Amino acid sequence: MRYAKIISYLTHPIFTSTLLLAYVLFQKESYVYYSITPAGRIMFLILSILLTIGAPVSSIAYLVYKKQVENYYLYHRKERIIPMAITVAYTFGLFYILQRFNLPRPVMATMGVAVIGVASTLIITLFWKISAHMMGIAGITGVVLALSQLLVPAPLVLILLLFILTGMVGTARLIQNSHNLRQILVGWVLGFSISYVSMFYLVDLTI
Repeated sequence: MRYAKIISYLTHPIFTSTLLLAYVLFQKESYVYYSITPAGRIMFLILSILLTIGAPVSSIAYLVYKKQVENYYLYHRKERIIPMAITVAYTFGLFYILQRFNLPRPVMATMGVAVIGVASTLIITLFWKISAHMMGIAGITGVVLALSQLLVPAPLVLILLLFILTGMVGTARLIQNSHNLRQILVGWVLGFSISYVSMFYLVDLTI
């Protein structure tokens, strides 16, 4: 149970947007890396950390303080709705700000996928408890595979690690009784499908 909690903490979906941005910004083999200054890459990453991690965590802390949600774990479906809506707003805010910097298409497409991912999770959660953890790890996997075709081939070891991590996350959520097998499987399938397909569509859209 202890290791399951650690895995759940380290792979929390709140990190997804920042991880995706870091991945697309710091691929040295791609033209994106050389299209943005080192200071610019760091600035965008810090902005992502503040908006998609710091701000949502602070907001959830306020909700816990006001007793609008029971705790940070958000076990109950209805308790997840407001925090997820807040996360959608902050993620879209990051997308809007980055859009003003005329960044390369893969960067904006990746952040667009992040917005679609968290918004999809919110919409589903309005009616059914889906595994946000699996949506997150599957979303990262979908983007990495899509960028591997659109931009620079991803290292095989990275792809293997993502699939191994997927199994670890799913197992951890089952051990903690946070989700049942159906919620985990649907979370992964939807997360992967949405991110992979959206990536190709958004890259074309941002031409």
